[in-house]
Amino acid sequence: MLPLSNLRMPGATLTTRLKVYDTAGPDGQLGGTPHLHLCCTEMYFVIGGSGYVEVIDETGFSIVELPLHAAYIFSPGTIHRLINPHKDLELFIMMQNSGLPERGDNIVTFRDEIMQSQEKFAAAMKVQSLEDGYRRRDQGVEGFLELKKAFKQGDNEGRAALHKFYDLGAKRSANRHSEWRTVVNEGALAEANRSLAILDELAKGDTSYLTATQQHLVLPKPHSMVGFCGHLNRYFDPATLALDGKVGK
Repeated sequence: MLPLSNLRMPGATLTTRLKVYDTAGPDGQLGGTPHLHLCCTEMYFVIGGSGYVEVIDETGFSIVELPLHAAYIFSPGTIHRLINPHKDLELFIMMQNSGLPERGDNIVTFRDEIMQSQEKFAAAMKVQSLEDGYRRRDQGVEGFLELKKAFKQGDNEGRAALHKFYDLGAKRSANRHSEWRTVVNEGALAEANRSLAILDELAKGDTSYLTATQQHLVLPKPHSMVGFCGHLNRYFDPATLALDGKVGK
């Protein structure tokens, strides 16, 4: 019989319910903090209202509409900024590698002067209040607009600025990479290996592992946490419940 393991979200994912910020950034648009993920693929599912995502990647700047019940999936390296023009955008978010985005995988598009300094970057990322969240958002928008401007000057100029930001993001998070490896090994990789072990049991005709069932109910909570893009209500599996209550990663 397979050894018992902690019950997790499917595939060791992280899920969050998000009410997107409805206050204006430096360019007057209502919405969240532009950022990217270095390791994690993410999915937005629109559960309320509508809006759009502003995106910067190798192809330049683009806009993706988010109508009600749409799903938008994007890979690491995609700089994304949620826009909430009608003040009603609410998302259910699924993130690869449960816990990893809470350990520094989010890199905000700060201006170059902040990205060049570990101390300035750490200070800009720190959030202890909603006002801090808006400050971080606004600083991220300023850097986002600089990247957007670089692509307006030309594809070569834009890609050079984007690649520089990628490299600086990797440097600013370098002290977390070993921790990220542990999270992946003990989370998503462990879940994949367990699925392979189950297939081995089935090949032998042994279904005894099915008797070791587990269940966990996660009740909704108020959107009381300050996140990158808005007010959060996080859903954690029991193995990562210790993360609950943290603010301002």
